[in-house]
Amino acid sequence: MNKIRVSAVSYTNTYPFLNGIRKSKVMEQIDLSVDYPSACAQKVIDDQADIGIIPTAALLSLPEYYINTDFCIGTEGAVDSVFIFANKPIEEVKTLRLDKQSRTSNGLARVLIKNYWKKDVELVTDESIEPDAYVLIGDRTFGKKNAVPYVYDLGEEWFNFTG
Repeated sequence: MNKIRVSAVSYTNTYPFLNGIRKSKVMEQIDLSVDYPSACAQKVIDDQADIGIIPTAALLSLPEYYINTDFCIGTEGAVDSVFIFANKPIEEVKTLRLDKQSRTSNGLARVLIKNYWKKDVELVTDESIEPDAYVLIGDRTFGKKNAVPYVYDLGEEWFNFTG
């Protein structure tokens, strides 16, 4: 019997989930890969994984999908691991670099920039470009809040925008 190919998020917030899977007999039935969120999505899209913890933004790229559980990585308010970091106030930002490890957070940043902050900014993905601000998610955000002049928690900003 072929093993079920599972792609799970590699960040700290999935450790309890991954720890439970790794200690269970289900490991005999699955081939587990641990990836950043956009890579999980790409593996499901490219049929390299049968099941994945994938960003909601990736669902639009799938011909069909099934939500098998209510397990998710989500927040109501500040999340403390999904940010826009900026060298100037958001009102002055002209360029925003998106995070290659994300789909949903990049989409969230686009919506907030356009509809909440009412800004028209240049969105870039090239890491050699030094933008005014950048989206960063996951464990790579740990310890950065005090190192960057302006910090916008996207969970908190989304809650401020939508209530």
